[in-house]
Amino acid sequence: MMLMLVRILAVVAMIVLHYVGFFLPLTELFLVYILFVNPRWFRRFLNDMAHS
Repeated sequence: MMLMLVRILAVVAMIVLHYVGFFLPLTELFLVYILFVNPRWFRRFLNDMAHS
């Protein structure tokens, strides 16, 4: 009985992790990174876009 409970909990945990990972707003996290860190490569990209 305990083995079946462990299997069910493992499957439920995998499903929950899948949906949390699937709905994770990666573009928003990337935008926050760009706004707060302001990396050199992004500034160079913007400057290149402005000059072309």
